[in-house]
Amino acid sequence: MTQLFDRLVNFYESINWEVEKIPNETILSVTYGGENGQWVFVASTDEENGLIVMFARVPESCPKEKFNVMSEFFDRANFGMTHGAWVMDRRDGEMRYRVGVDLETMDVGSPYIKELTLYTNLTMEKYLPAIQAILRDQVTAEEAFEQVFPNS
Repeated sequence: MTQLFDRLVNFYESINWEVEKIPNETILSVTYGGENGQWVFVASTDEENGLIVMFARVPESCPKEKFNVMSEFFDRANFGMTHGAWVMDRRDGEMRYRVGVDLETMDVGSPYIKELTLYTNLTMEKYLPAIQAILRDQVTAEEAFEQVFPNS
């Protein structure tokens, strides 16, 4: 293992998360859940460039016929974000909330990893009902955004 990856592993072990280590990679994953559902949370490192990347993957894929409305929703959401971004792979409809941090000049420890992990998962928890409403044809992108941010 490597320095940043070791820090991730040590942190998740300290909170008793049973993370899966991807063989021959610096990638960890775990199924995480909140009141609004379950999703896969992934934490990885790029040791050479001093990066930690975390993402929460929406438990459903976006069908092609919803790409435009979901992209509009993500554009609305991303415009006001200061950390992370919603992304969608237009090849298969996978959707993620992704956060990356350049740690080349920082000494990252458990409190920082904890905050980044919580932020990533709480963001998924907050947005997931609106994403699912779009997938079920219940709302427009604007209405979904208003579900997340009433009175905006």
